[in-house]
Amino acid sequence: MAYYLGIDGGATKSHIVLSNGTGRQVGEGQSGPSNYHIVGVEQAAANLSAAISQALTRSAVSPTEVKATCAGMAGFDGSSDEKNMHQILTTALRASGLQCRWRSLNDSVVAWAGAFHGEPGALIASGSGAVAFAVGENGRSARADGLGHWLGDAGSGYDIGRRGLRAALAALDQRGPATCLTEQFRAIAGSTQKEWIGWIAGLDSGISHAHQQFRSFAPSVFEAAASDDAVARLILSEAGAALASTAASVLRKVDLLDEPQVATAGSVLEQPSRLRQAFRDALNADLPGCQIVPARSDPARGAAMLASNSDLVPQDTLQVCG
Repeated sequence: MAYYLGIDGGATKSHIVLSNGTGRQVGEGQSGPSNYHIVGVEQAAANLSAAISQALTRSAVSPTEVKATCAGMAGFDGSSDEKNMHQILTTALRASGLQCRWRSLNDSVVAWAGAFHGEPGALIASGSGAVAFAVGENGRSARADGLGHWLGDAGSGYDIGRRGLRAALAALDQRGPATCLTEQFRAIAGSTQKEWIGWIAGLDSGISHAHQQFRSFAPSVFEAAASDDAVARLILSEAGAALASTAASVLRKVDLLDEPQVATAGSVLEQPSRLRQAFRDALNADLPGCQIVPARSDPARGAAMLASNSDLVPQDTLQVCG
């Protein structure tokens, strides 16, 4: 029997699914992040290899039985990334003993495939980063945001954490309204201004460290909002509205405006919260009648589906093959 490997390579973790020719999952693996912009090329390949080997071991499938791999990779955003994507995938697959054909896409594409199983629709994903991807009735695709932590990822965990930290510092400096986020900040950075400044200076030690510190503060914002903190509630409301704007933009780009459907993915949107309600309200205000639907399966399973049936891959998407 032929087996197919699906990879969801993100900024927080890498998730691997191994399926057989009927689409049934036979193995699964998970390891650290594989966005090379954050962890580097070598570490990204090593993390993927570890997760692949885990999936193979758990399934008792021989590497020679894997016929194709599809990888949805965070950080694969343009032609300048193609060389590094090729190096990461070839290194990871070789280290795991695989010699199959492979295809790498942006992670939003495999998230869409998992959500809609190749049918028209839009997917908005918000975890460490934030991106939307849609495919229309004519097979044309469109993407919005996913532009990284410097200039994009509006409404992501990184964005929410950064906004929360800024609000805490503004309150401590008496430049902004009072918020219980100050206590959460003190818990991680220290109780004195000297300690805060030292903690902030430490963010310059590396992108990976800074990224982790910002996104790890997002849960504190959610907790503060649940406790009716006005500053945290505003941060989540604005994040939800930003995600709705991103989702609506891809629906317009592919002309999916007649009873459009949007699926959600990622830790930021996975549970009821003020952010999710703000997302729903803003999306319905922008596109009345738009439905928020549950994803049929997760991104790694979507990647495995594309590995077994390449005809489902939108041909206008950025990809590199080997």
